Amino acid sequence: MDYVKLNKSRHKVKNFDGKKIPTVDVKQIISAASLAPSAHNIQSWHFVIVESEEKREALLSEVDPGNHEQIKQAGAVIVLFSDTDLVERSRDIARLGAGELDDEQLLRFNSRYPQMYEGFEELHESNYFSINIGLVTMNLVLAIKNYGYESNIIMGFNRTQKVNELLEVEKRYRPELIIPLGNSEDKGKPSYRLPQSQIMEIR
Repeated sequence: MDYVKLNKSRHKVKNFDGKKIPTVDVKQIISAASLAPSAHNIQSWHFVIVESEEKREALLSEVDPGNHEQIKQAGAVIVLFSDTDLVERSRDIARLGAGELDDEQLLRFNSRYPQMYEGFEELHESNYFSINIGLVTMNLVLAIKNYGYESNIIMGFNRTQKVNELLEVEKRYRPELIIPLGNSEDKGKPSYRLPQSQIMEIR
């Protein structure tokens, strides 16, 4: 699909028909989303597909009540996390990508980046996670739309380690967003966009 057309057709949808999305589709959507850029190519995202009805029900205990119904109706639910162990993430990339990375890249991921991450202050690190999550989330919702499904981005939940406990996810991962997706007759409505004069300058 044309990129502009894809963007203009993607809107938040909170009502789904309850029909399960095949896991293979969700995996392909995530693979497409993970092509997103990230700072230092650290790819500090972690996707959890919540397929178990038991896990989905448990997750609701940490979600604002107004968001419950869309999670219940969704054909799939993805919880998006940040990997907070950037040093280990960097070394994982070097280890797993050893056959494709050149010597300079391996040096960066094995040594230079870990040293840099160890020097991050808490606020800088948190912002680093948030920027990378924003990049992959945009890719994710566009990939969902490109596969013919609708979605929403849920921020209204307790972003605490309780989510990790309920979903049995390692504590190194920080919960960021919940993305329900599925089939829906509701295609959403365009939202107001500021004019270029308000968001752009030429100097």
